[in-house]
Amino acid sequence: MSAPVTPSVAVIVRTKDRPQFLQRALNNIFSQTYRGIRVVVVNDGGSPERVADVLALFPEASRALVTVVTHEQSRGMEAASNAGIRSCDSEYIAIHDDDDLWHPEFLERTVRYLADSSDAGVVVRTNIRYEEIDGDEIRETGSVPFWGDMQQISLGEMLQVNRAVPISFLYRRSLHEELGYYDERMDVCGDWEFNIRVLSRQPIGFLDGEVLAFWSQRPAASGADANSIFDKAADHRRFDRYVRDEYLRRDLSNGGLGVLLEVSCMMNEQKELLLENQRRMDAMQAQLTDALQRLEDTVTRRTSFSGILRRGNTAAAVLLTALRGKSRR
Repeated sequence: MSAPVTPSVAVIVRTKDRPQFLQRALNNIFSQTYRGIRVVVVNDGGSPERVADVLALFPEASRALVTVVTHEQSRGMEAASNAGIRSCDSEYIAIHDDDDLWHPEFLERTVRYLADSSDAGVVVRTNIRYEEIDGDEIRETGSVPFWGDMQQISLGEMLQVNRAVPISFLYRRSLHEELGYYDERMDVCGDWEFNIRVLSRQPIGFLDGEVLAFWSQRPAASGADANSIFDKAADHRRFDRYVRDEYLRRDLSNGGLGVLLEVSCMMNEQKELLLENQRRMDAMQAQLTDALQRLEDTVTRRTSFSGILRRGNTAAAVLLTALRGKSRR
């Protein structure tokens, strides 16, 4: 692989002591059909030796595309993203966490889309890829669409919940000059808050069709192999509330998205309640249908048995009458 003097795309890889994931991620990136890339590996508090050992597995031409930024102590995901972005130059930015994956044509198709569009960025059709760790093997256990009914990226829906995870998103670097960088005060949810800032100013496109990004999740994993969405679920709830409160405070003085964020949260909670009530009603309907079927089967069996008894009693009565007639003769 070779790259232009100023690559079009900077791929920021955030990692910490997960060499098997980092190796897979770099293989995935170097397998892209689009070549105008620069890779920045941000080692956020992990062992530098582990990162060096992984890079040594690749040919010199691939290693030449990689810049490594090391934080001696972990500074968090958003600080890692910002450090990677600031350490390089490019027209477009992509955040490729070490455990996620792209279709080989992700960059080729998204770069082409933005070259032909004025949109601030583009999100692709994405699947959640379920995995488990078995020794040195990362095994896929299932896959489901991520927002499978999504047809566009809208501000209204983004205010409810994040619909564009980092692995699915390619955007213009100029957004950081206009809107600032990721909020380093946040341990999680920083990508969602940045997406809101972008959509409040400019549209984000959606590339429908073939699945081009895979958001890896390991619900049963713990420690370094875990996903923040499971391992830091409480933090996700806390920083979701933090973002909404921040925008509300701004609205008290000069207006903005705070009220919409709060109303959207309430709407989303109501939607979840409605869905839960619908699931309960469906379960009750299924139980009622099952109970009625069992009752019908029981009545049918009893009715059939009663008919047999009636026919038996009639035959017995006829026989008894005949016997009595013979005895009288």
